[in-house]
Amino acid sequence: MTEEKFFSPFHLFSKWGGTDFIYPKLDQEQVEEEKRSFYRSWKPYLFRAGFYDYILGKESYWDFQKKLSILAEEPLGVSLALSCMVEVNVAGGILLASPYSKPGSHFLWDSFSGIEPFPIVSVGVSEPGFDGKLRKLTSKLENGRLTGVKSFITNGGEADFVFWVTKSEDKNPVYLVRLKPETLQNGKIQLDPDSSVSLQKEIFFTPFTPHVSHLRLVLGEYPISPEDLILEDYGQLGMELRLKELLSLVSLLIGKTKKVSMENPKIAFERNKLIEWWKTYLSHLKGNPTKDALLEGFPFPIQALVLALTEHWNLKAPEELKSIDPDYQLFVWEDSFTKYLIQKKKHKPT
Repeated sequence: MTEEKFFSPFHLFSKWGGTDFIYPKLDQEQVEEEKRSFYRSWKPYLFRAGFYDYILGKESYWDFQKKLSILAEEPLGVSLALSCMVEVNVAGGILLASPYSKPGSHFLWDSFSGIEPFPIVSVGVSEPGFDGKLRKLTSKLENGRLTGVKSFITNGGEADFVFWVTKSEDKNPVYLVRLKPETLQNGKIQLDPDSSVSLQKEIFFTPFTPHVSHLRLVLGEYPISPEDLILEDYGQLGMELRLKELLSLVSLLIGKTKKVSMENPKIAFERNKLIEWWKTYLSHLKGNPTKDALLEGFPFPIQALVLALTEHWNLKAPEELKSIDPDYQLFVWEDSFTKYLIQKKKHKPT
């Protein structure tokens, strides 16, 4: 990949950052509340720069990853790139697999289509104790009412909508949950006077990518209508979407390490090796990458670069990289599902 000497159109903070750098330059008409919403404030600029072109069918997945990598070169770029890649890979991936796969066929496509105000769509999969296994989900729909807990919804603190993954016999239906008053059915969630509907939100942030909001959401007797069924079975799609997230982290790591690679020849060497793999592998992925195509390259070869970074700062283990920059935790942390994927690949017959 050709290194940029000056900021590119995908260096959004350099081009559009305001005086406080966290948010874009604001029009006088915009209010302080909008300024505090990190991802939402940047969505119009992400759209202008083409970060949603892939999900709209206008470019390849490889083109999308190049943009993410360049954005991640900036000090706050990893946070913004993470928010973007999660919405595109996961929420967008569910839309592509749904009956509404054609851009513009459902109002949720407004999230990517340049129609302001841009809604934000997040996805709720993780639940307490589910250990990455969809069969252990406890969220359920009974008599048109949804009950359950989602413990870690990325972008959830800003989201207008959540794709809620549930368990029903041998399938995992996905339903649409509306989070904000203006997006609720009839402006409310309580459809009758004696309803026991409840919706509890807890917004939180992590030390890494600190501007990305997350949500713990508890639903009780939340009303679901037939048109709220977005996908009949999340099932095997879940593995594809998780692999896309992990592949996008490779792009973020390449961008994140650009500056330090200029200081350390070993880091530069390992980073260049990773870039060559990344270019070759991604440029051969056609259309919307499938689970099988993504598994071909997994586990993605970031370990040598991570170890070079660890050596550069005289650390004992990669896990200590977070002491240098909390964002590095993204590249050394493995959840139970990632560990499952690694074991699955190791035991795959050759």
